[in-house]
Amino acid sequence: MQTTNGSPLLKVEGLEAGYGDIQILWGIDLEVHSGEIVAIVGSNGAGKTTFLRTLSGILTPTGGSFVFDGESMERATSDKIVEQGISHVPEGRRLFPAMSLEDNLLMGAYSRKLSTKELQPDVERVFQYFPILEERRDQLAGSLSGGEQQMCAIARGLMASPKLLLIDELSLGLAPRIVEELSAIVQGINAEGITVILVEQDVLTAFELAGRSYVFETGRITMSGPSRELVENPEIKRSYLGM
Repeated sequence: MQTTNGSPLLKVEGLEAGYGDIQILWGIDLEVHSGEIVAIVGSNGAGKTTFLRTLSGILTPTGGSFVFDGESMERATSDKIVEQGISHVPEGRRLFPAMSLEDNLLMGAYSRKLSTKELQPDVERVFQYFPILEERRDQLAGSLSGGEQQMCAIARGLMASPKLLLIDELSLGLAPRIVEELSAIVQGINAEGITVILVEQDVLTAFELAGRSYVFETGRITMSGPSRELVENPEIKRSYLGM
């Protein structure tokens, strides 16, 4: 469900960020409209993860601005950003391994300040996307397979009831069959009205999922446009597809 009509849900202008004295992002300009799946692709060290960390409030921008759903967010805390409707599925899943799968999901809804009983309808709704997780709801998260952990991480992100879901490295370390399954789930989540920004090293997976894509290199956007056009770009083919 992708559209670019009207004002963007997310508008980033001149965004800069880094770690201490090391600047990683340089003047990022980017827009995401409600209902889109937008991919950010690039090699390791291109600044993709840093960008998501900045959007989710883990890092504070050192320059530029970003507006989400009409509100300026570059000085907002991570709690405020979650409350506003941005949820981050981090690279490496970052589950609580000694807690049950269901308790991990409930942790994703901490900002909503609801009781466990009040959150149960949302837990059951999330299980509709991930039936295999319902079978494992009492299992320790650390004992799940890699694919199940990724499903759990996405499900936990959904428990925040986001307008925008940030997914960092959907396919990392997973078998192709699992990646296909997760891709279909992300499309289903998007069809329900949740906008998605997908950071992905697997360029083909990214382009198949996203209507539009941005290419990051050394902290800058070097190309952007409809994914169907980028996949035919000779430079993309040479640099990322080995063609």
